[in-house]
Amino acid sequence: MMRSLWSGVSGLKTHQMEMDVIGNNIANVNTTSYKSQATGFTDILYQTVRQGAGAGDNTATVNASQVGLGSKVGSIYTNITRQGSAVTTNNAFDLMITGDSFFVVTLPDGTQAFTRDGSFTIDGSGNFVTQNNGYICNMIAGEGISGTPAVMTERTKTMAGQATSEAYLKGNINKDDEVLEEGRVLQLEVYGKDGRTYTIKLKVDNAGDSDDSTYRVSIDKILDDNGKKIDNSVSNDILLTYNKHDGTLDGIAPISPLSATIKETPGTGEGVTETNITLEGNLSSYTYNTTVTGKDGKHYTLTYGLHPSSETENGYTLRLYSARDEDGVLKTFDDMSVELKYNEESGQLEAIGEENTKTTTFRFDNILNNLGPITFDLGNTKVPDPAGSSYQFMFGGDAAAIGNLNVDFSNTTNYANTMGGTTSSIYAYKGDLQGQNKGYPNGELSGLSITNDGSIYGSYTNGQTVKISQIIVAQFSNAMGLEKIGDNLYKASLNSGEPIYMDITQDGGYMSSGYLEGSNIDLAKEFTDMITTQRGFQANSRVITTSDEMLQILKGLKR
Repeated sequence: MMRSLWSGVSGLKTHQMEMDVIGNNIANVNTTSYKSQATGFTDILYQTVRQGAGAGDNTATVNASQVGLGSKVGSIYTNITRQGSAVTTNNAFDLMITGDSFFVVTLPDGTQAFTRDGSFTIDGSGNFVTQNNGYICNMIAGEGISGTPAVMTERTKTMAGQATSEAYLKGNINKDDEVLEEGRVLQLEVYGKDGRTYTIKLKVDNAGDSDDSTYRVSIDKILDDNGKKIDNSVSNDILLTYNKHDGTLDGIAPISPLSATIKETPGTGEGVTETNITLEGNLSSYTYNTTVTGKDGKHYTLTYGLHPSSETENGYTLRLYSARDEDGVLKTFDDMSVELKYNEESGQLEAIGEENTKTTTFRFDNILNNLGPITFDLGNTKVPDPAGSSYQFMFGGDAAAIGNLNVDFSNTTNYANTMGGTTSSIYAYKGDLQGQNKGYPNGELSGLSITNDGSIYGSYTNGQTVKISQIIVAQFSNAMGLEKIGDNLYKASLNSGEPIYMDITQDGGYMSSGYLEGSNIDLAKEFTDMITTQRGFQANSRVITTSDEMLQILKGLKR
């Protein structure tokens, strides 16, 4: 037998194998993320006809004489590192990797496979899966979403609201604003801890006194998102004090009614001979109603008030306004009032009238001769020192769902309008001065988007955008060592090394949403390789036919 005959056969086999590879490449010219393959040939074992010899004293070296026995396929390698061209799809769930990474998917048997094919969709369970075969793409949970990497679950389809925690008032309280006599109402819309919307109506008035540098802020009413008034069991009245020179805010003091303790001295009959009323707590502009017993044993309702004094510096005026009997009949009497002077620094009571005392007594004329003397003990009253520029409003009862609300008053002023206007230009806004902590209502998932680092963000009807999950990728020490398993998938091998999981940006790569990676087939090269393969196959077939003819000639020598 002739060695060339078998060499030609091996040549046919190798070129047929190369043609198979070329045909597979061309068949996958439009396959998403397909990586082209190429064939490498090696020669086969050689038969040595004559051994080589070294040089002698009188002879030169002799090279070995060897006859080859053909060729074989040495390798079929995948051009896996060459990036395919970008194919625009405008589908947000189609992703193209730029870089050397691979998507990680879980097969039905629980093992992991790797792919460059980024055509994904969301299945009925909310999982991010490959569009062709439904393999789940591996992800990590996003911020605020724990326990599941699924993109859409019952936890991600809705977003719980966040309560408004900050608010601020801005503008000028005009000293000449007549509306402040009854109170100017400011509307503040906030979100509660339950995700519902509440409207707080804040009332700003002149605190019921003649001091045009102090103003009271109180909660007039609170409405829910149906416009229904709800109860608030916590008092939140505060007093704003402004600088009399430049109109800037000096500070805030909470207003709370003084506690009144009544001690009556019994008389010889059913009534009392005198009454002692002890007031305790921080002073504010306030009016009180107190019921006392007269010398005739009947009850009388006294209305008295404590208001900043317009006559005494750092002072308050205690005035008895009216007295009514059990039948509601108003009793008249001469003006009963007294000036109280408080220490500017400590806020403690220094004097009543001109006397250094802590008590004062009101005595009634013959119209109210059934009322004994009433003594007010004011030693434990104090003028609070206005401090700070914000106040935290507390809510109770049905309004407890609002939570705590810190309101900043630092951007309010108090002066008369030099242009002649008398309207106050003060308004309330939710959030802080930087626009933070506004809160938001409950929301429904309205859209999904994917960023360059593979993060999947959910957009909600409440205007919020939250990171739900992030796609992880894998890299390999030798990506060309991956084994193809079909369906555009690869699996790790001993030659590829173990997968290294990472955020895609760690190696400088990124993902593009709305694009797919096309195959990296170069048709011009494939057609050129097809020509050379055909000629190689043709030449090897001629070797076989020529060898056959030589055998025929050899056979004919016998005739």
